[in-house]
Amino acid sequence: MMAAACRIIVRLVLAAALILGVGAVSAQEPERPPPLSPIEAAFSARASQTLRLFGYDHIATPVPPPAVGAVSGHYRLGVGDAVTVTFRGAEKAEPKRIAVDVEGRLTVEGIPPLMAAGRTIDDVRAELAALVTTTRGEGTAVFLSLSALRRVGVLVTGEVPRPGIQDLTAFATVFDALSAAGGVTRAGSLRAIRLFRADGQTMTVDLYGLLLSGDGGAADTRVRDGDRLVVPPLGPVIGVAGPLKRPGLFELPRGSAPMPMAEAEALAGGRLRPGPARALRLGIGAGGAETAEPIPDPGVPALQDGDLLMLTPVREDRTGVVYVDGHVRRPGPRARREAPDLGRLVTRPDLGDSAYLPFAVLARTDPATHQRRLEPVDLQAVLAGKDKRPLTDGDTLLVLGMAEVEFLTSASVLALLRGGPAEPQPDCRGLELLARTLAADPGGPLARGPQAVAAAALTGGPRPCPPLFQDEPELLPFALSHAVLKTAGTAPGLYPMMPAVARPRVQDRRAARIEVLGHVRHPGVWPLTEAATLQAALAGAGGAEPGAYPLLGVIARFDAATMTRTLVPFFPQNVAGGVATRRLFDNDRLYLFSTDTIRTLAEPGTGEEGGASAEEDLPLDGAVIGADIAALIRERGVPVRGAVRLPGVYPVAEGVTVGALLAAAGGLSTAAEPETAELTMAGTPPRRRTLNLSTRDALAILVNPGDALRVNQRPSALETVAVTLEGEVRYPGRYDVLRDDTLKTLIERAGGLSADAYPAGAIFLREAERRRKKAEFEEQARTLEAGILREQQKGSGMRQEDVALARSLADRLRAADPPGRIVVEADPAELRRFPERDVLLEPGDRIVIPKRPLTVAVSGEVMAPAALRFQAGKAADAYIHEAGGPSRAADLGRAFLLRPDGSAEPLPLSSWNHRVTAVAPGSVIVVPTDPKPFTGLDIFKDIGSVLSQLALTAASIAVISR
Repeated sequence: MMAAACRIIVRLVLAAALILGVGAVSAQEPERPPPLSPIEAAFSARASQTLRLFGYDHIATPVPPPAVGAVSGHYRLGVGDAVTVTFRGAEKAEPKRIAVDVEGRLTVEGIPPLMAAGRTIDDVRAELAALVTTTRGEGTAVFLSLSALRRVGVLVTGEVPRPGIQDLTAFATVFDALSAAGGVTRAGSLRAIRLFRADGQTMTVDLYGLLLSGDGGAADTRVRDGDRLVVPPLGPVIGVAGPLKRPGLFELPRGSAPMPMAEAEALAGGRLRPGPARALRLGIGAGGAETAEPIPDPGVPALQDGDLLMLTPVREDRTGVVYVDGHVRRPGPRARREAPDLGRLVTRPDLGDSAYLPFAVLARTDPATHQRRLEPVDLQAVLAGKDKRPLTDGDTLLVLGMAEVEFLTSASVLALLRGGPAEPQPDCRGLELLARTLAADPGGPLARGPQAVAAAALTGGPRPCPPLFQDEPELLPFALSHAVLKTAGTAPGLYPMMPAVARPRVQDRRAARIEVLGHVRHPGVWPLTEAATLQAALAGAGGAEPGAYPLLGVIARFDAATMTRTLVPFFPQNVAGGVATRRLFDNDRLYLFSTDTIRTLAEPGTGEEGGASAEEDLPLDGAVIGADIAALIRERGVPVRGAVRLPGVYPVAEGVTVGALLAAAGGLSTAAEPETAELTMAGTPPRRRTLNLSTRDALAILVNPGDALRVNQRPSALETVAVTLEGEVRYPGRYDVLRDDTLKTLIERAGGLSADAYPAGAIFLREAERRRKKAEFEEQARTLEAGILREQQKGSGMRQEDVALARSLADRLRAADPPGRIVVEADPAELRRFPERDVLLEPGDRIVIPKRPLTVAVSGEVMAPAALRFQAGKAADAYIHEAGGPSRAADLGRAFLLRPDGSAEPLPLSSWNHRVTAVAPGSVIVVPTDPKPFTGLDIFKDIGSVLSQLALTAASIAVISR
């Protein structure tokens, strides 16, 4: 008990040191931290701070074994333990130190030997006292205590600095074995360590419980002689960075669901300071780019392998982030995924009380010149859903307030517009930039436009420079350049407006105008004198945005005389290329769409039966698209099917060429057969035409609405799969195979077998077989548990020990992990003679050709499972005898031989049914557990075969793991 208490204290001290981050105090210079591992370097680069894997620096700290003294009476003695025997009373003798011999006996002088191995100290002490009373009388008392612990050998393999057999005491635990091996390397897992017992049992060890809370769990399990510890590679990892007590990288349990942000922060020790923080999840998307998204609810599972949780500052430029600043209630970054366009970036509740709705500014970086540019925004149109301009990374919406608008008519600004010096305004970078702009262009629009009229006609008062003009100085001259002079009303002055509305000199009548909407750079209203044709209108609006749909645009034309609206389709690609144009009229509205919008509208089910009804308007591409336009788009669709990269329905204007249609569909796929394409023309009657798409004439054929194009796929295009070939072949590795490839052809492609190859022991693993066997074990476990429940409901008087045995067997069935081995013939000579034995390959197959072994393994219920030297003609029972013979729990009647190729046959070893079975090198002799403890009830009638299957699974895993 004292030894156990000492060990618990040491564990708690280590755990407390880990949690608090307290290192060992040394008078020497502290050691330098190890270099960053590849995964630490990758996460550190993404987080812009050093992030290390949690827990690895402390596991290698060895814990000294407890001093031998008074131990619990339940401690079981074993070969190698030593006890001290002391006599007192009528017969005295010096205390004697006696070791448990190799046969497990304890021999005390003058007393018959007694069996000690496997028995508790209390049991041995009681039997020794009884023997002393019998042999020496009632007057002699005997005392027994443990004086030396036996040593156990544990094999530690995998991702450890010093793999191999570790010599430990009988009190050693899994943690001690790992410490003896130097801990775990940073390429190894702390959460999926596997402990393989010598008796076939396995368990998973998760060290995070010990490292975080001091609860050792499976890490405090005592190891036994012959146990194996396997440290697999590092599992899924997340990073937690920012103002935290212990930022770093943390391993997730394998197969677990995504982790909530609250749990990730708890792993990192919590935040350094209280208060709200903006949490961003940085993940790697399918294309390899890093994207950011907010985590609004800390309790929702959101983090998975490769994700980086960051507490970011309010302003920080990152991929997938846009910003809002100015007169809004919550200025700062927004995830672009949640706000891909202006319509979702800001809503009315987001605006401050004094926000100015007619004019705002979108600041963005030009991808061509990398220069910052400003674009005007009508917030009223944004709030009404009429401006859904797409946003790009780093875009910032600057919302002006009445303070900024009133400052445009302040004394300082008007003085500069009149050509004089500005009123003193310290710390106003906007005024400084306005002064430089006017000096550089004295004949420009600011000096000669309505701003100059305002400067001469208005008198401004002293107003302080708004902070927004200090932080964004270019905003002041930009707002002035879009200002309208209003002389009427109670507050005359300069008011910024959108360019299409800014016509201050035309007060008595409205000029003819057109409007450009949708997927263009600068949607808005333009005078007809500046945009009399389609080409001029699109050019004036800055041209199409990237991603615009090239095959169909729409002109919505209103005739004031008849009060009717007409929809006119046009071909944007030809208009942009100068091939075709069209005259425009007053009140025309031009719609240009994005490819995504066209896909949404053209898919079947959109409209009456889809998202919006025929009477509703569809807010898309920064414009409100009427249901009649949506219907026009759907009725002009051309289905493109077959071997193209983006099959689907593509609406077209009149006379679109096959080449343009294929370009919109992403072009031909690599599996296409261009010589046999089919064009079905929706005429009266319909006609079908075969096209050779490799010719110019075919690509120039015109396609009309209602037609259909199909591109056939080459029959020879087959999906390839990959298998793995390892071991004794000339060129091992992963191979792409076709559907009819077999094991024989794979071995030939790998250069054939080497001289040391042992094809009789080939290991062929298939995932489908593993899943089938796993499902079989699961079904047997469920059947066993259902039988227990039935017996308990019937009140059959089932004993608690029977229930415990049955449940333990169900747990063993569920924990078993069959390897999925299939018996195959791998000798190329035999496969040439008997081609019907050749196996077809499936995706993910793994084949291992081993070297010729020189051993025969004996596993299961024997005294000393081992790999023994092969001798020709040696019988199976001789190998079992050499392994110490069967244990008490052995069932020799169900012993079997696992051949090198994975097949098995029973071994008749009983005296009445004995025969000699040839044992080949590389074979495994398996002695399963005796089913006698389980045979008392009907639910255990097939228990012998179940135990044999478990023994076969354990033996197969042992063979594959060599």
